[in-house]
Amino acid sequence: MNKGKILVSNFTLLNDLEFNKAVIIMVKDDHEGSIGFVLNKKTKYLLSDLNESCKGLKIPVYEGGPVMMDSLHFIHMKTSLLNDSIKITEDLYWGINYNNAVNLLKQQKIKKTEIKFFIGYSGWEKNQLKSEIEENSWLISSKFKNKDILNTENEFWKSKLNEFGEYYKIWSNSPDNPNLN
Repeated sequence: MNKGKILVSNFTLLNDLEFNKAVIIMVKDDHEGSIGFVLNKKTKYLLSDLNESCKGLKIPVYEGGPVMMDSLHFIHMKTSLLNDSIKITEDLYWGINYNNAVNLLKQQKIKKTEIKFFIGYSGWEKNQLKSEIEENSWLISSKFKNKDILNTENEFWKSKLNEFGEYYKIWSNSPDNPNLN
């Protein structure tokens, strides 16, 4: 089971437009399939751009993945306030009630650093992710801090890939398109 773990795209995916240098938090991994959110692909949108009810909420929105790009999802660290959420790790949750989250943000009961929004998600059918991991497309990490998950920057993929040792350090410095090198 990979729920609560981080998938780090291996250099074999450098030519993949969707998952090039992607870091994904897995929120579901069971007999039906797998779901995760790309943590380090910020869109040009703010939450306030996407919905009238979010007016004034200047919170970045990330591209969670290529599935259902018309859907909005979030992860957070406030289970006491958003208790209808699905547990990912000890202190990280997949939020279900979007309207409640927006209201709590407006009331400043949730800080911007405690929640992260995504357009779409990354999804795999039954055994598809297992197959991709066996093909070495993804590296699996259990080492992370929730504050890092919620506040990722451009170098996040590089720092996560470097955790896997010297062999990967060369690839962590590769250009977005290695064919142009």
